Formats: sequence, structure tokens, C-alpha cells
Amino acid sequence: MTVEAAFAVGTLVVVLGIVLAAMGAVVLQLRCLDAATEAARLAARGDAEGARRAAEQLLPGGSEVGVDVRGDDVVVRVRAVPLGSALPGLRIGAEASAAREPSPVAPGEGPDPLPGGTPEADVAQDPASASGQSPPASGGSPPPVTAAEIGRAR
Repeated sequence: MTVEAAFAVGTLVVVLGIVLAAMGAVVLQLRCLDAATEAARLAARGDAEGARRAAEQLLPGGSEVGVDVRGDDVVVRVRAVPLGSALPGLRIGAEASAAREPSPVAPGEGPDPLPGGTPEADVAQDPASASGQSPPASGGSPPPVTAAEIGRAR
């Protein structure tokens, strides 16, 4: 009876260890995916070194982070060893990609927002808008009603 109980307890301990190792691997997989996604976002904005640092902060020590730019896309690969170095042959990894964002245009270098120039110039050229009146409605729809007009109607 004692021998059977010892085998049963030993088996339960081994099964519990395997279950905990599997749960740790799943949690590490989620951490790898989060780190790869965050790094891809940062690298898409043009900060590849910041992306690498952010991924390394989210992962345990000894993890590998690779940032690769392919045309208009950024691909980040992350690999980590579960349970520290207890399982050296097993690696868990994730990959995330993001489209690179266009570089910002400095003021005055890009095209005008409206064909006539700035919005202020358009308002000054339209006498109906400058006086606060609504432009005449086309298509038979009534002009918008302001809060001041509602107050005067009461």
C-alpha cells in the first residue's frame, strides 16, 4: 500500500509540473506576441531601436528580437526560452508586422489643403459666411437652425 501511494504522489507531482510548464509556455507565448506587436508599431513609426528596447523590456532575459524592413512593411520576430534555461531545446516565438507610416510633412512643404489657399482666406472671400449668415440652400433643403434662432422663436 505504501509503495502504491508513493508512486501516485510522484505521478501527481510530475503531472502538476508538466501542467505548470505548459501554462508558463502559454503565458510566454502571449508575452512574445505582445512584445512583437508593440515593437512592430514602434518600428513602423521609424523608431527601430526603441522597438527593440521595448520588446526586450517585455520579455525575459536572453530573448531574441529581430526587426526587418521589407518595402513598406516592418516585420518583428521575437523568440524566447521558456523556464529560463531549464528547457534549452525549446524556443517560443511570435511574429508581427505593420505597415510603415509615411514620414510627416513639414508645414509649408506639402500641398495647400484647399485649392484657394488657407481656410481663412476662403471665409474672408465668402461674404455670407463672414456675416454669420447661412449660404442659400440648394436642392430645396432648409438652412441649418442655430441655437440663437431657437431662442428668438420662443
